[in-house]
Amino acid sequence: MRLAERRALKETNFDLFDSVAKHPSGNSADESISLPTEDELAAIFRDFNDRHFDGKLPTAKVEWSSRMKHAGRCYYSDRIIRLGVSYHTYYPEDVTLTLKHEMIHLVIPNHGSEFKREARRIGATRYARHYPGMLRGMKYLYECPTCGETYPSRKILRLRSCGKCSNGRYDVRHKLRLVRRLDDN
Repeated sequence: MRLAERRALKETNFDLFDSVAKHPSGNSADESISLPTEDELAAIFRDFNDRHFDGKLPTAKVEWSSRMKHAGRCYYSDRIIRLGVSYHTYYPEDVTLTLKHEMIHLVIPNHGSEFKREARRIGATRYARHYPGMLRGMKYLYECPTCGETYPSRKILRLRSCGKCSNGRYDVRHKLRLVRRLDDN
């Protein structure tokens, strides 16, 4: 990757080159941020289950993952919700929003209209925010030819179209095109 491209990436906060992520406030995201313990997460889960779902959700284990780079994931068949330490160290205020989002996945596995309705009802987020740690390990950058939205990826995408332009279904008119390899020099 040329020096000019690296500078451009740094200016747009896609900081792949510093080992410590910078929060928009300018502070480094570090381990001094206090995140809830797994016992506290379990208590929050029970409270949200009672308050938003009338206690009808199946019991799930809520745990932290130091390997996960995104906000969270629900393994609904195993009844496990994992929250990413990296993301929530960067955005500690999003812990409860992510937990609500993943709780919905215990009963609705996809992000369809039913999920969106439920997310609005309980005040859950639908999308995680970007943070620099999300791009670490990404090898390719794809772009929608219609709207210009960019999609970093760890692997080659063959039949993928823009999620915003193609309404959740593959549409050849909005097929993502490879812009460049992110690890090019």
